[in-house]
Amino acid sequence: MKHFKTKVIAGQARGRRIGFPTANLDKTNLDIDYGVYLVKVEVNDRLHKGLLHFGPRKTFNEGVSLELYIKDFDANIYHQEVKIKIIKKIREVKKFKNIEELKKQISRDLKWFEDSILKNDNGKHKFKTIREFRRKNG
Repeated sequence: MKHFKTKVIAGQARGRRIGFPTANLDKTNLDIDYGVYLVKVEVNDRLHKGLLHFGPRKTFNEGVSLELYIKDFDANIYHQEVKIKIIKKIREVKKFKNIEELKKQISRDLKWFEDSILKNDNGKHKFKTIREFRRKNG
């Protein structure tokens, strides 16, 4: 699994305005494919789970960004270093017709995220792929 350290930087607060606050990160030269990933994040010596977007902001016709959504987290971490461990890629970066379509996809990503926290008795994720999850959950 890949892991790296990066610093939180100020962004445009677009994620917050559409209801999904993200931390913008200062790295864009990662050795991973563009996509959305399930990650573990260490902030201030505490471990959290989150989603990471790495790639162009296609819906907004903007360049490559690295953005992090942390579950149940609302602290000010600007200019702080975070440690990220990539767990699983859940989808490719896409261009959406509008912000509403983007919000729907983020909601689906978060549903996948929520389910990925829940594991079967044998410790395996309930779904092997996001496609399997979508088939069963719409």
